[in-house]
Amino acid sequence: MSYRNLMSNIARGGGMALSTGFRVKFDFDKADGVKSKLDEQTFFKGFNFHEQFVDEVTLPGAQAATGQMTGRFMGEGVTNYVHQKMFTDFQLGWMCDANMSPFKFMQTWYQYIFQEFNSDGSEIDPVQELGGEEEEKAMGASKFEVNRTTRLQYPENYHCTVRIAKAEKGPKGETGRVSTIHVLQEVFPYAVEAIPLSFGTSQLVKCTASFYYSKHRVVYNEQGRDMLNIPSN
Repeated sequence: MSYRNLMSNIARGGGMALSTGFRVKFDFDKADGVKSKLDEQTFFKGFNFHEQFVDEVTLPGAQAATGQMTGRFMGEGVTNYVHQKMFTDFQLGWMCDANMSPFKFMQTWYQYIFQEFNSDGSEIDPVQELGGEEEEKAMGASKFEVNRTTRLQYPENYHCTVRIAKAEKGPKGETGRVSTIHVLQEVFPYAVEAIPLSFGTSQLVKCTASFYYSKHRVVYNEQGRDMLNIPSN
């Protein structure tokens, strides 16, 4: 193939894919689950920071669990066969604003899963609002009982459907040409990574979380069409 034909084929396909083109959308499965707890918080109101501040995405891969069969035919060795899908975890990373909104988002979601109660049976709110910026007031935040109990929420209360769109720059915006949509169902965070802080050169603070999910599929799209509102099933 000549160089001219190669460039023509690349241009016909919309150019080369860039790692900076993507969008993320969260759809919580139950309005009265963790979404209701998030809606109560001040940091969650105003704009979709948890979608717009996403800095890094790991697209889930495809993997199959296999078994082995020996002696199927005379002279044949080990034969591998597929018996089920395997769904690996994925990661999302956010750039944090001064209010640490993405970090609060993940901590509220994570702490909602583990519902805590005092020794007298009263429920402990997973989020404590201080209502001020004073350092002395913040450092003197009230303590909870050490012997408090923990109860887990039902999975359907903290599950979420996440759509990750691979997109390229187009005439209508930075993500105007969507090529694929990764739809992940029953998503929940199982780890919020530690955030290192140190003196020295100032750097942007990042919040990273790892997620599990139960089902994953990929939707193909002709570039130029916005398919972030496709059904979750």
